[in-house]
Order: sequence, then C-alpha cells, then structure tokens
Amino acid sequence: MSFARLARLCLKEWRETLRDRRTIVTLVLMPLLVYPLLSILLQRFLLTSLTAAKDPVYLIGLQDDQHLSLLQQYLDVGGDLLQEADHQAADLSRDAGAGLDAFDQQARVQWFSVLDLEQAVRSGQIDLGIGVVAEDEKLSVEGWETAARYRLLYRQESALSRAAFEHVRDRIRAVNDHQLQQQAQAMGVRLRLPAAIESRPLAGADAAVSLTTLIPLILILMTITGAVYPAIDLTAGERERGTLETLMAAPVPRLGLLAAKYVAVLTVALLTAVANLLAMTVTLLSSGLSELVFGQQGLSALVIVQVLALLVLFAAFFSAILLALTSFARSFKEAQAYLIPIMLLALAPGLLSLTPGLEFNAWLAVTPLVNIVLLARDVFEGTVDPSLAVLAVFSTLLYAVAAIAVAARIFGTDALLYGSEGRWSDLLSRPVHERPVASLPAAMFCIALLFPGSVLVAGYLSQQEQLTMGHRLLLNALATILLFAAVPLAAARLQRVRLRMGFRMHRAGWLVFLAAGIWGLSLWPLAHEIFLLNRWIGLTSLSGEQIELVSQMLQQLRELSPLLLLLALAVVPAVCEEALFRGYLFAALERATSGGRAIWVSALLFGLFHVVVGSPASPERFLPSAFLGLMLGWLAWHSGSVLPGMLLHFLHNGLLLMLAYYRDELMERGWGLQQQQHLPASWLIAAVIAVAAGGVMLFFVGRPKRPTIL
Repeated sequence: MSFARLARLCLKEWRETLRDRRTIVTLVLMPLLVYPLLSILLQRFLLTSLTAAKDPVYLIGLQDDQHLSLLQQYLDVGGDLLQEADHQAADLSRDAGAGLDAFDQQARVQWFSVLDLEQAVRSGQIDLGIGVVAEDEKLSVEGWETAARYRLLYRQESALSRAAFEHVRDRIRAVNDHQLQQQAQAMGVRLRLPAAIESRPLAGADAAVSLTTLIPLILILMTITGAVYPAIDLTAGERERGTLETLMAAPVPRLGLLAAKYVAVLTVALLTAVANLLAMTVTLLSSGLSELVFGQQGLSALVIVQVLALLVLFAAFFSAILLALTSFARSFKEAQAYLIPIMLLALAPGLLSLTPGLEFNAWLAVTPLVNIVLLARDVFEGTVDPSLAVLAVFSTLLYAVAAIAVAARIFGTDALLYGSEGRWSDLLSRPVHERPVASLPAAMFCIALLFPGSVLVAGYLSQQEQLTMGHRLLLNALATILLFAAVPLAAARLQRVRLRMGFRMHRAGWLVFLAAGIWGLSLWPLAHEIFLLNRWIGLTSLSGEQIELVSQMLQQLRELSPLLLLLALAVVPAVCEEALFRGYLFAALERATSGGRAIWVSALLFGLFHVVVGSPASPERFLPSAFLGLMLGWLAWHSGSVLPGMLLHFLHNGLLLMLAYYRDELMERGWGLQQQQHLPASWLIAAVIAVAAGGVMLFFVGRPKRPTIL
C-alpha cells in the first residue's frame, strides 16, 4: 500500500476521532481542570502545614536523665549566643553557628525519658533522640578533649525531625565555639570542648511518597485515559455500527487499515500527553511549586523534553495494547468491560512504583508501566542509569511490537468481520495449511516474549552464588537452549511452519564455510576496536569494581576445563542464537520486507539482546555485538543458510574464550592483550585482509537461486 493511501486513511480516522466530544473532554478539559486543582490542593496543604508549624514543639527523648539539666543549660546558653551573634552579624552563615531565624526562636522543647531511642525516632514518637556515649567510647574529637559526647538520632525525611536536630546541633556548636574563644584568650590554658555531638539519620517507619514519582504516574494515567475512547470507537464502535465490514471490503490491505487506526489512537494519546505535560508545566511554574517539587534546579526544558519522549514511548505501547484488546469486543459496552480490568491492572504496577525507597533495577526495568514511571522519576531527579534506561526503553518497544502483532492477528480474523465472538484462543490456534516461514507478527511476538524471560533468567543465575562456576555454566547453557531454541521451535510448530525453511536449514558450499571460518577467526580484532570506540563516544557504564568482578570471574573460568567452556559459551550460543536471529527471525523479516532490512533489524535486535541479558546490563556490548550481527546477517543472506553463521559464531566466541583462558601463557610469550588498549596496527591490517579475503570468496560463490533443503 502506498504512503499516500495510508495518509488518507489516517486523515479519515483522525477526523472521525476528533469529532467525538469524549475525545475533546479527555484531551482538553481534563488537563485544564486536574492540574490547577492539584496545585490548589498542594498549596492548601503547604499553607496548613506552615500554619500548624508556626509555633513548633520539638519532642526530644533522652536516654540518661542525669544529663537533662546540663543539656538544658547548653541549649539556653547556646540560644542566647546565637541571638547575640545574629544581632551583631546578620549575614554570617548559620551553619557556622551564628544565625537564628524567627521560626527557631519560637520553638519549644519537650523532654522525655526513652529507653529505646532508635525505635522511638523511627516510629515518630519523638522528633530527636539524644544518647550519651559510654565513657569507654568517649574519644577526642579532632584533637580536642570533650567533657561529654552525645549521639543525635533523627528522621531524615521528616522536616520537623531535621529542624529539631538542627536546633540542638546549632546551640551546642555555639557553646563549643564560645568556649574555644574564651580558652584561646587565656594563653597556656588547654583547650577543652564542653560537649561533642555526632549525628546519624534514620529512615522512618513510614517514609513519604516522592512527588517526583507521583507526577509521572499521573501523566501516564492521563495518557492512558486519552487513548481509551478512540481505541474503542475505531474498533468495537465501528463493528457495532456495522461500518467495519464495509471498510474491510475496500481494496485496502487489512494491515493498512489497522495501521491507520493505530496511528489515530496514538495521535490522540500523544496529544493528550502533550496537553497534560503542558498543563502541568504551566501550573507548576505559575504557582511557584516548581522548586518545591523538583528541587532548586526547578523544571528545566531538557527534563520536559525527556519526559515527553518517555510519554511518547509509553503512548505507543499502551495504544497497541488497547487496540489489541478492543479488537476482541463486539460492542462498545463489551470493550469497556474488557478495559476496566486492564485499567486496574495498570494501576497495580503504578502504585508499586510509589513505594518509598524503591530502587530502579533490571527486573523493574522490564516491568511494563513501572519501568516508565521509575525512569521518569529518575529523569526528574537527575539520577538516570544509562544501562537501565536502555533496558526500559527497549523492553517497552518490544512490548508495543508484540501488542501490535496481537492486534494484527485478531484484526484479520473472520470472527471480527462477521460479528462472531473473537476468543483469546485465536492467538494460539494452528493454521489449516503449512507455511514456509513464520509470519512477521508471530516472530516479533516471540522475540518480545523471549526478552523479559532472558533478563529474568540472567538475573536469577547471577544470584546463585552458592553454585560452583561449572554448575552455573551448565545452567546458563540449558537456559540458552530453552529460550533461544526450544521457544522458537515450539512457536514454529504451533504455526505449522516448515522447520527446514522456517529456520533456513539449507545446504551451503564448502567455499562458504571456508569464508565463514576465516571471518570467525579474523573479526575479533575489529570488534575489539569497536568496543574501545565506546570510550570515545561516552557509551561506558562499567565501574572499576565491575571490571574487577569480571577479572575475578575470568580467573574462576580458568580453573574449569576448556572443553566445558567451549561447549557452554561457544557451541550452545552459536547454535541457539543463530537458529533464532538468523534462522526463525531472519526468515520472517526477509519474507515480509527485504534482505537488507532483515540484516539490519536482526543485527539491531542481536546487539540489544546482548546489552540487556547480561547482569548487569552493559551498553558497551551493543556496538561490537551489532557489528558481529551485521556480518552474520550478511553471511546468512548471501549463503541462504543459517549453518555458516553457526560456524562463524562458534569460532568467534571460542577464539575469544581461549585468548582469555590462556592469557597468562600468551603474556609469557609476549602476546599479552589488554582489554583497554588498542591492538597493534599489524594485527588490524592482517584482520582486514582476512575479512576481505572471505568477502571475495563469497562474492565468487554468489547467492543460491533456490535454497536446497537438507
């Protein structure tokens, strides 16, 4: 279908969608009402909090009552000293102990005797706990002798607890400074601090929910709301009105119709996201709440652009989900019934992301909705981890592709055309006739299923520290076989795909295998230089500690048999990964698009998989893995078979393993390799010549006109 026809279909869907009053309400009116209302509520809450705290009362617990009178004396004298210093020099820093604001002047202190200070502070029974350090722990502080030493315990997330801590700290500090000044005036007198303090913040039992997490969740839920009605109206709505059959009878591919509807739903979702983000930005800036929510840096333009990009990504994902679900419904009401539990399911991970202290890790990065909310939170806070960001973005894109694949499968069924009930079993139903290769939606759906499975399995295996390295290698090999070979094989059997054609198990000439062998032994220097290119472009995330862990793991691998290493890390990955990427997936891509696109897409997915399935995720692996994927893809396309690629992959992995395994022996012979250094120019020239020789061999062999089935 031409682009012009697709554009006309999109315009038709846009007109019908934007004419709906419900769309206008969710697109325009809701953002205009929700965010100003939230601003008013937040301002009211802050005003109430400040009014209630105008005359603060600090609840201070003391473990030893014998020091009560001494501490009260210190606080009284320290308060007088701070007031005197404040009158003398109003511009002096309060952190130096010479400033006292009006808020603190009106503070009152209530003393309590507490046995368990930590528990009382954590539970909020008291604002500050003061413990007396035992006599044998009373050490000198920075060379000064102390008459007493106190330990202050407070809740870091509580403003009142922090204020109580600063109240006591500043006054004792003022007393200490005054005492030092007096002792310094009398020469020959040994300087001695009246008291010394040490502080330790404690996490409270009920930590507050961060606004930087709540705001992304609100934006995402509003984006979902904007896409709901267009998705229902363009599928179940047209089906109920009887216009879908007429549209399907038009001389337009069904996939084109689905694409137009998806673009329309996505457009409304994006417009809703933009409207909500704009309304939120204007509200925060006009109300002066920007610095309160996002800190002193406020809400910058770069942060707005980054959050908008995340909303675009999420809109693409959830629009596909909604379109796939509404394709099952026969009426508007039935579609709404389907979407109610989906909205509830969407709220569950969203509320999980509000958990205080929740850290963004690899598991959460592949969890739908949670990954975008937490990534947006880190964007607001300026603490984004690049590897986890890549993982979250890639996983969401894969889930979107899988949802579109499901929608394409359902949208083309007769049940949808003639009003009968579509069932979830349609996705798993076997075709009546065999097919030579897998369909592209089915192949991408399989990739989307393998992605979180690979991440979870890799994370699980990395935590099995009680197992020996040999057992972990065997488990890793078994997981590779199950994920990259068994799952595609089961999917192919379910779709009645001819296995030899679907996995491109064709014969290839001996010269092709010779060229593949040459490439397998000569590509690693080029891949090594591409790996070093990461430092130049700033694509590095490995810390010194992680590099040390890798070195320790390599040392453990040297204690194993080289045959076991070759089997687990060379033979199994070469066979299974090639069967998936240059077999099952490549055949579907080549049939649906072209050979060139199949090479690039399979190489891209191959590189991204090697980034995210590691523990931890390593962006440095993308460029060399994608480069190897390009060479493997070109070899698979030129030879028409997946078998030469398996040989290339095995030799490449095996050679790198043996270089690492016999590193000490090679260094004794003067052939030592440093991972962070460039290879000699003579090595690179030899590698380029060898790669060129393999390419010349393939050029003279030519592409087979018709693959020969084994």
